[in-house]
Amino acid sequence: MRAEPYLGRGTAVILGRVGKRDVPELPRAAGWYPDPWSATGEGERYFDGKRWGTNEKPFGRHTTAGIQPTRRAARSVSGRARNLAPFLVFVVLVAAVWGIPKLRGSHHGNTALPELSTPPTTVATDTPPPSSEEAARPLGAPAAVPPGPGKFEVENDQPGAPAVPVAWDPCRPIHYVVNPAGAPPDGAPLIRAAIARLQTATGLHFVNDGPTKEKTSKNRKPYQPARYNSTRWAPVLFGWSDETASPSLAGYIAGVAQPDAVYASRDRLVYVTGQVTLDRQQLSPARVPDRGVVRAIILHELGHLVGLDHTSDRGQIMFSEAEFNVRDYAPGDLRGLARLGTQACFPGV
Repeated sequence: MRAEPYLGRGTAVILGRVGKRDVPELPRAAGWYPDPWSATGEGERYFDGKRWGTNEKPFGRHTTAGIQPTRRAARSVSGRARNLAPFLVFVVLVAAVWGIPKLRGSHHGNTALPELSTPPTTVATDTPPPSSEEAARPLGAPAAVPPGPGKFEVENDQPGAPAVPVAWDPCRPIHYVVNPAGAPPDGAPLIRAAIARLQTATGLHFVNDGPTKEKTSKNRKPYQPARYNSTRWAPVLFGWSDETASPSLAGYIAGVAQPDAVYASRDRLVYVTGQVTLDRQQLSPARVPDRGVVRAIILHELGHLVGLDHTSDRGQIMFSEAEFNVRDYAPGDLRGLARLGTQACFPGV
């Protein structure tokens, strides 16, 4: 019998062995590590960033990094808190924003915010003006969720509001671009099909701005007026890479996604851009002839992009490792996506 861990919190049950065993000290990052349950000291086991997983070698799917929200400068002299820019021109505010923690909460926990000083009265030069695309109401609505069991987790909560997830603004379109370099022949249609599925599930509206030469990177700027439209945040970036250029794809990680958030007010965050990096080697037709598996991996990463976290429910596409019989969003995934697609609008961002 193959040892199969239960991906719960705090303990792991090994089928075929007697009793429970304490989970060892957790690594700092997702990846493959020496198997802490190996009787011989050999073999590896996957850690998804939160839990120990399988000792087989499927396509691991990386958890998103905790968001590092941008604080922007206020847009007027009204004194109302907007967003403080990451590089403030007022020295007095440096200490207030220098130690802003990354938000790592699920919908079970709170995230503390530092106290803010009085916001500056100048207009920030590294953020766009308030969106001219903002509508008076959401642009769409999620499709009805079919009945069925299933769990979901959200990646980040609103500060001080554990029942409210951080999400995208449903009253404006989400623009995206694709870097075709290194993509498999069916890379572009796979991404388009997955985005269409996500749009149906969330009600969010996506707009394809075409190809780009920008590469995904760890420190991508959320506003790039010289490269993209100066009146908007940078579009979501899709790219194909490998573990040499993108260390987060090391080992059996097939994809990584990260949404980027800004403060829409003193205590509310909203996603405004992001990026998805896919492994061109592991997801090539030669490696994965069944392209439905690749589509499922892209759907998983898109779930992260809009704010879903991994779930311990193996029947959902947001399970941390590729279950080859799960090809589409399951009821738990769909409930989470519908929730994330129906959050507040932020016309001032």
